[in-house]
Amino acid sequence: MRDSPAAESRTPTVAYVDADRGQLRLFETQFAGRFRLTLSSSAEELMEQVRTLAPVAALIADQGSVAGLLEAAPAVLPDTERLLLATSSEVSAARAAVERGTAKRYFLKPWLPREVGAAIDDAVRIFELRSQVRTLQARLQQSERLATLGRVSAGIAHELAGPAAYLGENASALRRELAGVAAYVRRVNRIRPDARVLERLRELSELVQDVETGAEHVRQVSRAVTGQLRTEASPARCDIAAVMQQVGRLVRPELQGKAVLATFGGRLEVRASPLRLAQVLINLVVNASQAVSSLPRSEAGRVQVRWLVAGERARIEVLDDGPGLPPRLEGEEGLLVTTKAATGGTGLGLSLCRELVNEMGGTLEMYSVAGQGTVARFELPLAR
Repeated sequence: MRDSPAAESRTPTVAYVDADRGQLRLFETQFAGRFRLTLSSSAEELMEQVRTLAPVAALIADQGSVAGLLEAAPAVLPDTERLLLATSSEVSAARAAVERGTAKRYFLKPWLPREVGAAIDDAVRIFELRSQVRTLQARLQQSERLATLGRVSAGIAHELAGPAAYLGENASALRRELAGVAAYVRRVNRIRPDARVLERLRELSELVQDVETGAEHVRQVSRAVTGQLRTEASPARCDIAAVMQQVGRLVRPELQGKAVLATFGGRLEVRASPLRLAQVLINLVVNASQAVSSLPRSEAGRVQVRWLVAGERARIEVLDDGPGLPPRLEGEEGLLVTTKAATGGTGLGLSLCRELVNEMGGTLEMYSVAGQGTVARFELPLAR
């Protein structure tokens, strides 16, 4: 099989099958400058290679060389226009193929380049239109699915707003009461010192603070989803280190026993919403912890978050030492991508991260080495 080198790898191919190599050379001479050609001397040769070809817009076959190719082609090349070239003695068989619908039309040998070229032009245009229709249909289905998810999410967010507010208010009240208890405990501890009591008191105070932080985060996300946070009076900016400190508290229960979180980076302000940045980091860190915990190991895995200046932007990376992404998913830009089991997730978290990063003026990329881990990297504009 010969493939003309003049076109891009995904340019639609025109495949021609003929046992007569003289006909193959003639076809190549006539059309190599106009189309991306794939030439084959047998149907078997073409079918063996068909999966490695660029999309096939037109399949042209010699009637005497097809040997069942036209019947098999619809299954593997459903959108391909199928044309026949036949001698005068093969006209009946060619006409029958057209009547059965296995071929669109046929041409008598010796064929006229002008007629065959016009038919190929039409086939390529039809193929491209079909491709556009499929793309639009896929986008429409995706939009409908996301619209449904959006409505469901807005309803859930609305329902969560009340309990989150109640939880936050009670956590604040608990913190105020705890302050009084702590003062009393410290006075007693001066008389009967017990380091364990003070340590437990500190841990309890941190837990209450985490509850307050989590409740406020849920309230802010709920307001954003339901549209109560429409615009901000001035361009949002935040310090990555401060946001990451908050994220560390929020993800601590999820990481416990699964992974150890380490952060690398100092104060660095970016032009981004602290709420959205926190959402992105929470999703990426939790995904990373779930990845590392999926491997059998004697100790907890590692999740690292690091940030630095890269030119005029800040680069943020979330790294894990998990199993890595399968090759088919690395760099995947589509929505609802996941490697989890059926009960593990829908992939909506990664899709949401991509959308949020895009809204903040950045792009999210995934890099992976099988068996060594994954890096999620995105860049945001620096706050000036």
